[in-house]
Amino acid sequence: MLGDGKSVVLSFDDGPAPVSALESILRTLRENEILAEFYVLGDEVRRYPGAASMIVSQGHDIQNHSWSHPNLARETEQNVRWELEQTQNIIRETTGVTPTRIRPPYGAGGFRGHLDPELADVARELSLTIVTWDIDTEDWKAPQGLGPGKIAYIETQFMQQPRKVSFNVLMHVQSATARDLPALISQLREWGFAIAEP
Repeated sequence: MLGDGKSVVLSFDDGPAPVSALESILRTLRENEILAEFYVLGDEVRRYPGAASMIVSQGHDIQNHSWSHPNLARETEQNVRWELEQTQNIIRETTGVTPTRIRPPYGAGGFRGHLDPELADVARELSLTIVTWDIDTEDWKAPQGLGPGKIAYIETQFMQQPRKVSFNVLMHVQSATARDLPALISQLREWGFAIAEP
């Protein structure tokens, strides 16, 4: 089977808003006894502090996804520092948790072999590990969500990495993803994957 002896971590970018989508995602995770990781935007944490706190209170990881979602590989070191530092501060002030990982928007400057030097320097200063993902669900592309076309694409990505045993699956906090998440979880389990904690 596709997932025999293999595991996945579910991760979500761009939260904590829209809050209704987040609440639905958190409910599905709770019902399935899954802990996930959320890479949130500082500006949204500022606007929706209760939603950020909800992620942490339910035992999930909250991590840095920049303040305003720029392409960090194109920003000056000063701007990169501002984006990451402000986000660290607002997450800490709001939830009491200090993030340990940064997932750069679009993955820009974050992939091994293509690390952006300014991003790498600032991340090191802030004790942040730069991470990306292994499976891109493309849930944000039309039609949004995790319908049959996306599931087929996800399956292909798993098949293209036969030697890999643990995968980070990238999704986004949006209503179509929230709607389709139960079906994706069932599919992953059907394929034989264990769903691991981040």
